[in-house]
Amino acid sequence: MEPRSRKITALLSTLICCAGATVAVLAHRPASRTGQDVRLLADALIMTGTDMPVVDQAWMQMAIHNYITPAMGSSYTAIPVTTPEEFRPFTGANDLTFDASVGEGTSLVDAELTAALARSGDSDIPTVIFGYSQSSVIATMAKRQLAGQAATESSTPAVSFVLLANPNRPNGGINERFAGSELAKLGWTFSGATPTDTPFTTIDVARQYDLFADFPTYPRNLVATANAVVALFYGAHDYTGVTINTDDPGYDPNTVVQHQGDTTYYFIPTSQLPLLRPLRDAGVDPVLVDAAEPAVRVLVEAGYDRSTPFGQPTTAQAGPVRNPAQLRSDFAAAVEEGKAILQAAKADAAVAKPLKKPAAAATRHQAPTAARSAAATATRSVR
Repeated sequence: MEPRSRKITALLSTLICCAGATVAVLAHRPASRTGQDVRLLADALIMTGTDMPVVDQAWMQMAIHNYITPAMGSSYTAIPVTTPEEFRPFTGANDLTFDASVGEGTSLVDAELTAALARSGDSDIPTVIFGYSQSSVIATMAKRQLAGQAATESSTPAVSFVLLANPNRPNGGINERFAGSELAKLGWTFSGATPTDTPFTTIDVARQYDLFADFPTYPRNLVATANAVVALFYGAHDYTGVTINTDDPGYDPNTVVQHQGDTTYYFIPTSQLPLLRPLRDAGVDPVLVDAAEPAVRVLVEAGYDRSTPFGQPTTAQAGPVRNPAQLRSDFAAAVEEGKAILQAAKADAAVAKPLKKPAAAATRHQAPTAARSAAATATRSVR
């Protein structure tokens, strides 16, 4: 195995599995038909992720409410679709390899898409393919196939894509970070970026620090890489609790939206740094963790090039830092922010501490106590 592949294998050996896939197809009825007809014809072909064999009702409702409806704006009939979603050895010693599972899944999606278009009876009725994690890879393969057909055929079906946790995300996806490499023992080929120069509208959603969709640009930054690995076990790859639906209480108003080519990208921030979550779980004083987080987050973010658009294919880079001077400045500011958190917590604790002295003594010391309260109030105002 090539040295680069050995390094990638070592990095990924800690993972339990590569989460998997959701695929959905949507069809819209022309305006001359009734609303009931629209609902009957709009199919959402829903698939689950790696090692998730059951496509249940809750999963299908989540996919439609959180992503498909806000992205495409119509009504849908959810149809569960079963694909292998295997990844040997993580899902089983006798299961398919990642590449084989994706290949079989792509064939199944192609068949389901053909069936959906046949049910609609009209190639102009829009159809959506929705993928999550491994199935975003499947959807990427389907998009490439459709793009190739569109280049040679006179008519193009009105197909769109909604991708979550996409390993093929151009800037962030692990399949593009190591494009052209292969982990032969895992049967995993890093298949490059999802194209953005096709006739097919695409929505691509990633959570900050998701190992598969927001992998560090500079993997040699071990703090950033460790954070991405830990994030896998602290929910950054779980998209059921977040949404792009602005009417949903779970929507984060700090979500970043960018457009490139045929694709609109969403980037949902992660509020607590995953790398420090084990300390929180171990019962370390939350104030101390909160004070450390700004500086640690600066080190983690140094592993990313956030100035590059999400839609620009970006492979992993050797350099540990893009701008050392900026890193030093940001780190110093983060340290000061941490100190302010500690000082504010200390001031709040001093104000909240009950007086244990007799009433007469309290009267004698009334002025100093008032002074301390005023100082604490000023500190909180600055903060």
